[in-house]
Amino acid sequence: MMKMGIFFADGALIEEVAKELCSYLKKKGIGVLSKEELEQLTKSDGITVISLGGDGTFLKASRLAIKIGASVFGVNLGNLGFLTDVEGVDIFSAVDDFIAGKYIVERRMTLRSEISGENVEESFIAVNDFVLMRELSDNIIQIEIIANGFEIGKFRADGVVVSTPTGSTAYSLSLGGPIITPQSQVFSLVFAAPHKLSARPVVFSHQDKLVIKILSEGNFTFQRDGENLLRLSRFDRIMISKNDADLNIIHLKSKNFFEVLNKKFGWGD
Repeated sequence: MMKMGIFFADGALIEEVAKELCSYLKKKGIGVLSKEELEQLTKSDGITVISLGGDGTFLKASRLAIKIGASVFGVNLGNLGFLTDVEGVDIFSAVDDFIAGKYIVERRMTLRSEISGENVEESFIAVNDFVLMRELSDNIIQIEIIANGFEIGKFRADGVVVSTPTGSTAYSLSLGGPIITPQSQVFSLVFAAPHKLSARPVVFSHQDKLVIKILSEGNFTFQRDGENLLRLSRFDRIMISKNDADLNIIHLKSKNFFEVLNKKFGWGD
């Protein structure tokens, strides 16, 4: 029996949509898992995760899908919906198409970070990006960038963003980073307000291993996909590399990335 898990954002309206979708799927003979049941799984067993909400919800659902080895199907009930290509008004017809097998699966590269220091040993995965940033009350952060064991240089800036192709149209873009087509096997590094004009964005291969070492005093915020995770300080190190597991996204039709850019950014105006 086909099984689907419903992952949704907080809010009475979205919760009501989730209940309606659950009822609809069960009438179609589809097994349904709740958000709580999804979060307790250790492997997918053929489950597809449906994300109901905006891009933030989709990112959370995607990380869960990666963890259990599932695919994710995004339905936009938020505002921007850059990562989802099904609008809320089309949800039931879209589900019918999915059940009928009218879809493709797109694989996207994700990132893994391993953080080490005197008081921290953590690892995380990201769909969009990892961010190291100073608070307004902090001093400028000084970091050393190392790639594949080679010391690239030392930089002073407000922070740094390391982005996947998926995340290249998010925070990285606002800092002047490149737009990267979604299925590219690369990741980018972009500085926030660097103190060197020569501190330009760099694109790395999926085979590269990047290390960011904090050289300055202070407590700096480490983020993943827009979420604050922890505070880092002097001599803490962040190693970032391609994650072993890709993100599998369900699309009901061949999605043209440049058509999406045109629509979202108004390039055709």
